[in-house]
Amino acid sequence: MPDQMTRLVVDSPSLFYRAFFALPKSIKGPDGNSVNAIRGYLDMVSRVLVDRRPRAVANVFDADWRPQWRVDLYAGYKSKRADDPPELPGQVPLLLEVLDAAGLPVAEAAGYEADDVIGTIAAAAGPEERLAVLTGDRDLFQVVRDPQVWVLYPLKGTSSLATMDAAGVAAKAKVPPERYVDLAILRGDPSDGLPGVPGIGEKTAATLVADHPDLDALLAAAEAGRLTPRLNAALTASAGYIEAMRKVAAVATDVRYRISDPHPPDRQRLAALATANAIEGPVERMLAAMEQAGLADPA
Repeated sequence: MPDQMTRLVVDSPSLFYRAFFALPKSIKGPDGNSVNAIRGYLDMVSRVLVDRRPRAVANVFDADWRPQWRVDLYAGYKSKRADDPPELPGQVPLLLEVLDAAGLPVAEAAGYEADDVIGTIAAAAGPEERLAVLTGDRDLFQVVRDPQVWVLYPLKGTSSLATMDAAGVAAKAKVPPERYVDLAILRGDPSDGLPGVPGIGEKTAATLVADHPDLDALLAAAEAGRLTPRLNAALTASAGYIEAMRKVAAVATDVRYRISDPHPPDRQRLAALATANAIEGPVERMLAAMEQAGLADPA
């Protein structure tokens, strides 16, 4: 049975990118512009609405994909990320229009990434609340907290999801959710321009996290020479990097964010947007899914 107390929080940049690369960019509207990411995004959210029947939804976007405060802490943060494919950025304003017309709330926080807003929402979830985070970004494994918060993680394209609770994160990452950020700090994240500690890959990082209660204890062990000579040297030399990463790699949990209010769908506006952009099917499926989930008034 779907949990009617569940709120769905969508990591919109992650899902949007995944949808773009899962569907051919040759899917275009009458104006010749690609609409593949929009179609994939709407269909994925619609499937989750039908399957999970959440009582509320928030689509969370980046207000700043490369916040200056993270760059100030580590200049290499996302510094070498490739430009978006030219067919992608123009689809974002249309998606926002569709979500607004549908009455599905959109959230963001000035100077922060979507992850930080999601981290804040997750941290505020009370004992009786249930929060499902739809994301393809492993960084958000760190917000998982049984039984309140879990991640819905796409396994293939945008069609199959894994439910990542604390046990799921531990099985996949070999560390519990509350230590996932420590794993990420040691291992690094090439997609974000974070090199990690030299010579420490995924397996070694997981072992080090498992063997030490926190990063302070790990650094103390390295300084005392209790690890292998190679690890002692690498960790000691990376102490400054590790300190910066404690804030760079961790999602914020206390940001002030804006979120639009839910409202009944503007069906006339949605129909016009759908026809103008050849997204009639996804929009119709989204409306049907909202009605099944109780998020829209029946037609």
